[in-house]
Amino acid sequence: MSPLTAVLICAIIYAIGDYVSNRSKAMLPMLFVSGFLLLIGFWTVLPTTLLEDTGLFSISVLVAPMFVVHLGTMLNLEEMIKEYRTVVVALAAVAGITLLLFFVGSLVIGQQYAASAAGPISGGLVAVLIVQETAGAMGLDQIAIFVTILFVLQLFIGLPIAAACLSSEARVALKQYRQRGGETAVIDTGALSASGPRWRVFPATPAHLQTPFILLAKLLLVTWLAVYCADLMSGTINKFVVALLFGILFKELGFLEAKVLEKANGAGLALFFLFLLVYWYLPKATPASLVALIEPILVVFSLAIIAVAGSAVLMSRLYDYSWRLCMAIGISCMFGFPGTYIIPEEVAQAQAKNEDERDYLLGLFLPKMLVAGFVTVSIASAFISAFMVKLLQ
Repeated sequence: MSPLTAVLICAIIYAIGDYVSNRSKAMLPMLFVSGFLLLIGFWTVLPTTLLEDTGLFSISVLVAPMFVVHLGTMLNLEEMIKEYRTVVVALAAVAGITLLLFFVGSLVIGQQYAASAAGPISGGLVAVLIVQETAGAMGLDQIAIFVTILFVLQLFIGLPIAAACLSSEARVALKQYRQRGGETAVIDTGALSASGPRWRVFPATPAHLQTPFILLAKLLLVTWLAVYCADLMSGTINKFVVALLFGILFKELGFLEAKVLEKANGAGLALFFLFLLVYWYLPKATPASLVALIEPILVVFSLAIIAVAGSAVLMSRLYDYSWRLCMAIGISCMFGFPGTYIIPEEVAQAQAKNEDERDYLLGLFLPKMLVAGFVTVSIASAFISAFMVKLLQ
């Protein structure tokens, strides 16, 4: 298939997902609908090489840390510090999943399946790669396939739950907001980073020089520095975590503008590339592989949802978060970035009646979901996988 044809097919599928998400008020998220259509397509009429045929994989890999730097410019440093409760809620969900899989899952599906699933089910690609490498070296091919399928399918579990929880929370929050008369004084717009740099070191770029190419050059420079520093640490800190921190830092120092990629008119196209990474492993989820592993998959997902729900109820009693918000924060470990960015955007767009309400909802949800995703997917899951793979023997 030609690259242009492959890109066109992906674009049509994304457009259908966007339409369904809009019509369902984000109850069926775009990522979920598009992923479901791709999965069914790979089983029927679409070539399994569709995503490869686009020829955009290397670009997607390049864009991913760049987009994370852009997200950093959207975050307010003070708001990040305030989100310590979100970190606790997210880690509680991951801890709950790990403990339940270890003590209960091992009894039901065996220690190898339970141990191999703990990291990937509470995280992303890094955790999967750790388990795959260890399982492959030990000749446990079935375990390697198992964690790959978990990684592919957990998107379909986590996204609808997060969207439903945030949509419900949004309705409650908007009702209270409207009762207050929609006063701008009560709007928390920390996630939108409307304030200027706090420690300006670099002179402000004149408005007439804030062209797409100049803005992209600055963004790419910071992205290069972030990846370079992550490489110097030999991956001790994930490059996406470094990219997020650098985005915040260089925005506060005045080098990067807030929402820099949007100002460069590149946010939409960047998301198009990122979706390729999200769906990259879908062709591996064949019907035959799903049938053979259906029991351990169902057990792992069931225990994971129970663990997140239990931790959400507990955390809602410790903090002033509702159980719905805690559930959305905890379940973010099943999809991570860019889902943690897209779901709040879709929910805010679907539930709000005007721009002020949309900004209000983004201020409530976006910082929490982004922080939760990076804490679970980029940090906690990698450490969990590195420890749990020792139990595969």
